[in-house]
Amino acid sequence: MFNNNENFDNVVNLLDKKEKELECLYNVDFVLKDFNSDLFSVLSQLIKVIPIGWRYPDICKIKISIFNLEVESENYKKSELNVSADLIINDSVVGEISLCYVKPVRTEKRIFLDEENRLFQTIVEKINQYISYRKLKELFSKKSEGKNNENFQETNFTNYLKDLFLTDKDIEKIIKVPIDLKKDEIICKQGTFASFIMILKEGLLKALVENSHKNHIFKITKPYSIIGLSSLYGDNYYHFSCVAMVTSKVYIIERSNFDKIIKSNPKFAMEIMKLYSNSLQNVYNKLGAISNKQALGRVCDTLLYLSEKVFESNFIDTIISRKEIAEFSGLATENLVRILAELKKDNIIAINNKAIEILKPETLKLFSNIG
Repeated sequence: MFNNNENFDNVVNLLDKKEKELECLYNVDFVLKDFNSDLFSVLSQLIKVIPIGWRYPDICKIKISIFNLEVESENYKKSELNVSADLIINDSVVGEISLCYVKPVRTEKRIFLDEENRLFQTIVEKINQYISYRKLKELFSKKSEGKNNENFQETNFTNYLKDLFLTDKDIEKIIKVPIDLKKDEIICKQGTFASFIMILKEGLLKALVENSHKNHIFKITKPYSIIGLSSLYGDNYYHFSCVAMVTSKVYIIERSNFDKIIKSNPKFAMEIMKLYSNSLQNVYNKLGAISNKQALGRVCDTLLYLSEKVFESNFIDTIISRKEIAEFSGLATENLVRILAELKKDNIIAINNKAIEILKPETLKLFSNIG
């Protein structure tokens, strides 16, 4: 059937390549059927199965960057032996995939065979289709759930106000004037006349003390928080600034009207006293940490605060910048970046495209306690 052994070897090699290519595509298709897991998990699985289709899978490494995510194979490093392509949705570049060999290879032909280049382009198209469908699915899901979520949030917010012993009449006064804020928009400015008390319904705000040298963030305010209580019976001025970190929504009520509600509702007045006392205690704790702890202890305090109090997750989102983390820690940005690099090197945290994942919270707590 075969003229010689060389022909037989060629056929075997061809079949072997086809088998690897089919196995690779099968595994890629299997991974890209998952629309329930988070995108980072899907991409992490993808970079493990793609190298199977190449001649040298052991030294074939993958890196995928898309949106605010970045995943790469262990020991990935970009070399001259690489091929890459943009990831595109609706004619817009949203990321990139890169495949490379991290060690030299012996070959009489091109580094990547024609069939490998075709396989790579096929995989790129599959990822593009997956991302497009995933985004479309999310869009429809948000539209269908939007109204229900809005009603749910409205009910939750109303219940929060009722838990403060506010009457329906009082609530009507408080939610009379809603204000929508864009990212980085200022809701109150340090040193200006305090005309209003504010209640945050949606979003995140940062409260900071400004000076000529640098700012110091002392609190990240989450929804269902009252802002400006320190000015209620003080000298009528804001002693801090408050800035939206994301698109946010607040209700504002004139100080005089807020004061009338307090005086007419003793139970609400007691709740306000509790909130104000807790706020002061948090400020005292923050001052104590800044005064008594070294840089490492301050950064650990900040990471734990963001993880436990703000994001309620081991993942600290990129909506808070390195500069803001530094200002919260009372450090220069360069010092913060250096400490984060050391924590990453010791596998206490992981950093993926500026998002921070806390891998060892107990170690962070230990460093925080030591100071």
